[in-house]
Amino acid sequence: MSTEALDTPVLQAYRLEVREWLSAHVQPLARAADGRLPPSAGSKDSPERVARARAQQAVLFDAGFAGISFPTEYGGAGLDIAHERVYSEEAAGYDVPTDVFAVSINILGRTLLEHGTEEQRLHHLPRILRGDEIWLQLLSEPSGGSDLAGLITRATRDGDGYVLTGQKTWSTGAQHADFSMCPARTSWDVPKHQGITMFIVDLRASGVAIRPIDQIDGGREFCEEFLDDVVVPADRVVGEVNGGWAIVRGLLEIEHEWVGRSGGVGNPTIDVDDLMAMLRRRGLAADVGARRKLVEIHALDTVHRLLAARIGKGVADGTLPSGFGGLLKLGNDHVIQRRAEAILAWSGSGAIAWPPGTDDETHVTDYLRSRRLSIAGGTSEIQRNNISERALGLPREPAFDRDVPFSQVPKN
Repeated sequence: MSTEALDTPVLQAYRLEVREWLSAHVQPLARAADGRLPPSAGSKDSPERVARARAQQAVLFDAGFAGISFPTEYGGAGLDIAHERVYSEEAAGYDVPTDVFAVSINILGRTLLEHGTEEQRLHHLPRILRGDEIWLQLLSEPSGGSDLAGLITRATRDGDGYVLTGQKTWSTGAQHADFSMCPARTSWDVPKHQGITMFIVDLRASGVAIRPIDQIDGGREFCEEFLDDVVVPADRVVGEVNGGWAIVRGLLEIEHEWVGRSGGVGNPTIDVDDLMAMLRRRGLAADVGARRKLVEIHALDTVHRLLAARIGKGVADGTLPSGFGGLLKLGNDHVIQRRAEAILAWSGSGAIAWPPGTDDETHVTDYLRSRRLSIAGGTSEIQRNNISERALGLPREPAFDRDVPFSQVPKN
């Protein structure tokens, strides 16, 4: 969405309203003497941070600044994406809990809004927007890789509900989440895409075990989950029984469009002035190679923002198919990775050894985290397949198991 599109009288008035409220009610983020934001202190996923974020989110909800573009009947403000973008721009310099609730609201909340029953929406959406419930998606499995439809977590009908057994992995922040959307196999005698059902799973229920995974950047945000005879009531089925693949695809399209449009959590629009200031601090302001790289990154970011505005508007008003969301994710990942690589190179010896809590530590951590973007949310290769098939209408890749009953397909 262009700057001009956010400059209407209505949005200008809303911007002032947001600015005044934030100034009066929210603590600004601490900045260094030169105006830069300092490296983050402590883990964003600590229990203390999450508890504090829940309290902050409740304040935002009560003021009408949570779920800005969600319908009012579900606790939202009933505005549009442009208002949401204005709020995000104004809130960027304030201590708001965006990182904790972004996935819960913008991916799972949107999916529930689109595919859930009215009872599910009325019960859960206000709680999600207020921060009372943190949600995530349990998609990947150890045996499946990027083949989500090859999942083998089992859901067996038992009386008035289902019993889930299996394992999921690579779920960000699961140790602090309350609920998940979890696809499981309810029929094995049909092709793999036809035997999946989506469930709402209470992550505090008996039989759920969550274990954090040690990561290359030193964090433990990712988790693996073990489902051992977890009882799920039948009214927690999302969509139709054996129709869960459509929900999975819808969820991923929502995720890809949101990530590409917003830059995702912790990936703000690149500020060329900040990068130039870094070159000056490093003594590289006159280095031709460094300046060319800075211009390249700025150009990539500018092009991606304009593309995100065009596709975001097109998907929202129905003039573009939702499959274009994968293109935004690809572009977003590319920009962030190129930026992280350049900053790491500019850090020099600081990229090898650094004192804790310094800019260099932040730059190395950002680089390590950027490596996962080509895998998270579907690999870049899968994104290209989806774009070719769903956005461009090209033929599907051949697959030997597409029409074979899943019970007959070899599995790892």
